[in-house]
Amino acid sequence: MSGLSTLLALGMPFAMIAGAIAAWRLSKREQHLDASPPAWRDDSLDEWRRERDAAAEAERAARAASPGTLTTGQARDEAETSTHQRIGG
Repeated sequence: MSGLSTLLALGMPFAMIAGAIAAWRLSKREQHLDASPPAWRDDSLDEWRRERDAAAEAERAARAASPGTLTTGQARDEAETSTHQRIGG
């Protein structure tokens, strides 16, 4: 029994070190494979994004050109009138 415990006491750290080195090398190999750029590119939404950006830019220009609308949040807050009513005792 003493021989088995001695063997385990000496062999277990070496086995753990060997396993750690093997896991480290496998993870390095996977990282190297993942670092390559994809072979395809998803550009199915590019046209939609261009249209959305153009519409947003047109809306920004229209808002800036019209002087009748409020442009800042502070001006909007000052224009709003709110009444606060305390309910209860």
